Amino acid sequence: MMDKSWVHLNRVTDEYLVGASNFIKIAAKNLGYPHKMLCPCKNCRNLSHQEMSIVYEHIVINGVDPTYTIWFHHGEDIIEDETDESLNDGEAYNLYIAAYRHDENFEESAQPALDDEWKQQVNDANSHLYDGCTKYTKLSSIVALYKLKKMHSWSDTSFNGLLELISDMLPSPNVLLKSMYETKKYLKKFDLQNEKIDACVNDCCLFMKENKKLENCPNCGASRWKVDERTNRVKKGVSAKVLRYFPIIPRFRRMFRSQKTAEDLRWHFKNKSEDGKMHHPVDSATWDLVSDKWPIFASDPRSLRLGLATDGFNPFGMISTQYSCWPVMLVIYNFPPWSCMRKENVMLSLLIPGPKQPGKDIDIYLQPLVDDLKMLWDGVSANDAYDNENFKLRALLLWTINDFPAYGNLAGCTTKGKHAYYVDLFNFVGCTPLKDI
Repeated sequence: MMDKSWVHLNRVTDEYLVGASNFIKIAAKNLGYPHKMLCPCKNCRNLSHQEMSIVYEHIVINGVDPTYTIWFHHGEDIIEDETDESLNDGEAYNLYIAAYRHDENFEESAQPALDDEWKQQVNDANSHLYDGCTKYTKLSSIVALYKLKKMHSWSDTSFNGLLELISDMLPSPNVLLKSMYETKKYLKKFDLQNEKIDACVNDCCLFMKENKKLENCPNCGASRWKVDERTNRVKKGVSAKVLRYFPIIPRFRRMFRSQKTAEDLRWHFKNKSEDGKMHHPVDSATWDLVSDKWPIFASDPRSLRLGLATDGFNPFGMISTQYSCWPVMLVIYNFPPWSCMRKENVMLSLLIPGPKQPGKDIDIYLQPLVDDLKMLWDGVSANDAYDNENFKLRALLLWTINDFPAYGNLAGCTTKGKHAYYVDLFNFVGCTPLKDI
């Protein structure tokens, strides 16, 4: 067993620095003194190889990934008796939890008992790439290769050839997947659920609810399906424009099923600034306004306070190509200041397609998100792993974060010219001429 007592110490202490240095030395010895090793820090999470000095820096700056409890990537032996007990601490377990345990009436604790099928799936994901391999598992190897494919824009054909070649180079037997089809099918188990909603090409409506079965826009008459520009033939079944919505309610429920995350989501309740300075949104006037206006909502520390951010960008990265795609992000301000803006806590909720920006019609695309926010205001059932109880989860949107043109789109006001207005959301008085500010 490798010494892990230093991992939970303050990272500026001499004991932590000595422990990190000893870890590098022991891991290098166990792995045969390679030029690079997998970095176990909170950011890299054993998915990228780094030089020894870089691994040391990452461990000191970022800390060790808390889900990495058995350091088998760095030469620690896995004790058979501990396999089942530590099964629910691994990354594969967390991915399966997020992928499958999303039923609305979930009433179990945050650590449900693993049945045989569940245990088999997690063990399969954590299985060594080949006998004696301590660096990669079946899951980590295919994730690392798939990440390279996306980064370097490899074609599916070239990726298939690479997988076949690497599989042939590795000792037999090995568990490396051998085609793009197998890779997609395998990673589908951990897929982030999303809803594909057809939209009018002229941004008039979404084909949902009462419009779900329509084939033409009820406002402008445009076809729901793609139309061949030369023959005007309608390609039925091929959507002309698709909005992607990533439901937020199941994701909020999952956050409270983690005991550590559920505890962090309460941070704001007892950490308001006492020196008169603003250290966190909890110290803002808007936060106090919400607490005073809706005291029942504010009385539960688990009530979520959100910020919405959006802007357009060109996903193709080419100035010559005019295409504007608009992601809509949600920020959760319940978290402490050192984690509320971390990328894993900023949620992608909507992906509004191009090729042109939605402009003032952005409210059409916000409909599914607004519907869920309304449900969250009324409250939805959820399970709290920290208190081990069921409760009514509620959420409220505090503000939006955007530049001035996007602000005009979201607020529905003109923000340029002599008729420019701004929205005074703080006092809820509607639009005010800029010249009167």
